[in-house]
Amino acid sequence: MTKIEEIKSRLAEALHKDEIDTSANFKELGLDSLDIVELLLQLEEEYGIHFDDVDMTNITTVQDLLDAIEAQLNK
Repeated sequence: MTKIEEIKSRLAEALHKDEIDTSANFKELGLDSLDIVELLLQLEEEYGIHFDDVDMTNITTVQDLLDAIEAQLNK
């Protein structure tokens, strides 16, 4: 399982869903802005990546998050 697949699976588990539509907006999934920031901070710590403020404001969907993580992992 790739890191991206692992993260996607963890998101689904955290949201009590079998699978997550990657085009889903976090608000549609029931996450508010504080939940999103907490999630990003947790991912930063766990995977040794860093999202700057610009990245954080541009991450609104699951796919945005996966793309941002993949970009950080490929640095």
